[in-house]
Amino acid sequence: MTYRPPIDDILFLLHEVIGADAILARPEFAHVDAESLDAAVRQAGRIASEIVAPVNAAADRIGASLENGVVLLPPGFVEAYETFCAGGWPGLALPMEHGGQAMPEIAQAALSEMTSGASLAFSMLPVCGRAAARVLLAHAAPEIRALWVPRLASGEWSGTIVMTEPHAGSDIGQARTKAVPNPDGSYALTGTKIFISFGDHDATPQNAHIVLARIAGAPDGVRGLSLFLVPRVMFGADGTLGPRNAIAASRLEDKMGIHGSPTCEMRLDGAAGTLLGEPGCGIQCMFTMINTMRLEVALEGVGIAGAALDKAARYAAERVQGGSGGAMTAIVEHADIRRTLLRMKALTGGARALCYETAALLDRGRQDEAGFLLPVCKALASEIAVEVASLAIQVHGGHGYIAEHGVEQLMRDARITSIYEGTNGIQAIDLLLRKIGRDEAKTLASLWERVVADLGDGEIGDAVAAGLDEWRRVSEVLLGRLREDMNGGLSGATPYLRLAGTVLMGWMWLRMAKAAGYDAYGDEIRALARFYAADIMAEIDALARRALMPAGLLYALDAAAVARV
Repeated sequence: MTYRPPIDDILFLLHEVIGADAILARPEFAHVDAESLDAAVRQAGRIASEIVAPVNAAADRIGASLENGVVLLPPGFVEAYETFCAGGWPGLALPMEHGGQAMPEIAQAALSEMTSGASLAFSMLPVCGRAAARVLLAHAAPEIRALWVPRLASGEWSGTIVMTEPHAGSDIGQARTKAVPNPDGSYALTGTKIFISFGDHDATPQNAHIVLARIAGAPDGVRGLSLFLVPRVMFGADGTLGPRNAIAASRLEDKMGIHGSPTCEMRLDGAAGTLLGEPGCGIQCMFTMINTMRLEVALEGVGIAGAALDKAARYAAERVQGGSGGAMTAIVEHADIRRTLLRMKALTGGARALCYETAALLDRGRQDEAGFLLPVCKALASEIAVEVASLAIQVHGGHGYIAEHGVEQLMRDARITSIYEGTNGIQAIDLLLRKIGRDEAKTLASLWERVVADLGDGEIGDAVAAGLDEWRRVSEVLLGRLREDMNGGLSGATPYLRLAGTVLMGWMWLRMAKAAGYDAYGDEIRALARFYAADIMAEIDALARRALMPAGLLYALDAAAVARV
C-alpha cells in the first residue's frame, strides 16, 4: 500500500512550465528561493509517503467512531497529524504574521496533491483548518484573527465548514439554522447541519466551526444568511479552554469511501457564536472558503488520479501473461493496456498542469483568471480522478476489485470529489452563467488570447487550435441561448465545461511539450502530448454536439415521465 509522490513531474511543471522563478521574484515571496521551494516539495512528498500513506489502509477498514459524544479517529491518524503539524505543514501558505510560512500557492498545491494521493481522508483535516483560517483572515475582527489563526496555522486547533442542512442540500438559501442575538453581542445558534467533515475529532482540543445561519428577522433565501465563528469549546481571552459549547456531533455517516474522515451530523442547541463580516453577507464571506476549497478538491482529484496511475503502471510492468503470439510478457506490452495507461497519464498530467497553472495565477494576483479556471479545475479533476481510478481497477483485473492492491479504495474515495464543495453540475452552471455570462465573456476572451499566443505548427498545436475554434463556436451559441432562455443555455453546461477543460488541458500539454528538454523525460512528455492531441482531443467534436443538443430534448417529457421507472 505504498505511495510514490510524483516529485519530478511537479518540479518540471513549477520551473519549466508555469514560471515559478517569476512568482518567487515577487516581493511577497522574497523569503522563498528556488532551492527552498524544491526542498518544500520534496519534503512534502516524504511526509505524504512515509507518514500519511501508512495510516491510509487501516483507516479505510476501521473508520472513525462516535463514542460518548466524542468522535475518535482511526488508529494512527492522531499520531500522523501530530507529525504533520510538527513540520509546520498546516500553515505552509498562511501569512507569517499569523504563524504561517507564507509559501506560494504553488507549494501548497504540491502538498495538497501528494497528501491527498497518500490518503484523501487524512488530507481533509488540514484542508478544513486552512479554509477556516482564510475565512477568519478575510472577515474576522483583529482580536479574533490574532487568537485563532496562529493556532490554525500550527495545527494546534482545527476548523470545519458548517453549511449543509438535511432539507436543503446544495440549496443553501433554504438554511433554517437560527441565530438569536445575546446581550453581550454574541449570538445563540440553533439548528442541525449535515455532511460536516471533521465536525468533531480527537486530534485537536478545539474546532473553529464556520457556520451559516439566519439572524432572527432576516429575509428568506441567501440574502438573509450570515456567517459565524462557533467554537467547539468555550475559551478565555488568552485562548484558555473551558467547557464545551452547545455544538456536538449527533451521528456519523456510513459512507462509500473516505472512512477515516468523520462526516458528522452536527446539532447546535443555542451554541455561542461570533458574527463574521456584516449581517446578511454570509454567502459573500463564505466564498473566501469556497474558492479555496475548489482548488483543494481539484488537487484531491489529481492526487487520487496520480496514485491510481502509479499503482496501475507498476502492476502492468510486473504482471506477466501470454500475448497474442503466445509468448509470456508483462501486460504493459499489450496494446489495450498501453492505450489505457497512456490515457491515464495524459488525463492526470493535463489536470495536474491546469491546477498548478491556476495556483500560479493566484500567486500572481490574477484573481479573475484564476476564478474562471477554478470551477473547471474542480469538476474536471474530480471526474478524471473517478475515471483514472476506474481504469486502474481495469488494469489490475480481478486483483483490482479486491482490497489487496488498494485501487478499489481509490475508486471509492474519488467519488466524493465530484459531489462535495459544489457538485460538478453546479460548477458547470457557475462557469457558463457567472464566469462567462455575467462577465460578458471578457475573462474568457483574455484566456483565449493566452492560448492563441502559445499555438504553433505541429500536430499538438493544430489539435489545440481546432479545439479552440470549436470552443469559441459553442460558447457563442450557448451565450445566445442564455440570453433567450436560461434552461436553453444551461442544458449544455456540463459537456461545455468538459469541452473547455479538454482544450485547456491540451494547451497545457502544448506548453509542456515546448518546455521539455531533449532527454528521456522530455521525449516522454512530447510523446504523451502527441497522444493527448490524437486521442483525447478527438472527443471535442462529440462534446460540442452534446453541448449544443436542443434543450427541447430535455423537456420533451414531463417531470413525472422522466422520474418514472
